[in-house]
Amino acid sequence: MRESRSLPESELDIMLVVWRAEGPVAAPEILERLERPLTASALHSYLKRLEEKKFLACEKIGKVNQYRPLVAWEAYQRQEGTSILRKLYAGSLKRFTAALYDGGALTGADVEELQAYLDTLKEE
Repeated sequence: MRESRSLPESELDIMLVVWRAEGPVAAPEILERLERPLTASALHSYLKRLEEKKFLACEKIGKVNQYRPLVAWEAYQRQEGTSILRKLYAGSLKRFTAALYDGGALTGADVEELQAYLDTLKEE
């Protein structure tokens, strides 16, 4: 990503729909796939804002605007993960993992999976 840009939850919800669409998607489809109710006019305001922020591109096909992401999901994930780790856990992966474990968000299976992943990274 060009610069560090976090999205508010409402815009992130829309981007998640667009990223999952795996191709251009029209506003009615976005509305249908959103997990929370939103008016068409509110959606169009969000879409315009996402275009201005360079997260979305809009192309008119016939009479319908089609939206596609300009920022890759993986790039946004990396940027947000790094930002949260830095801001909330002083850059410490150990603190982050401890918070998840102490909060009950990690199961024993999750810990084993994480350990296997770390072992693989160590071998590389």
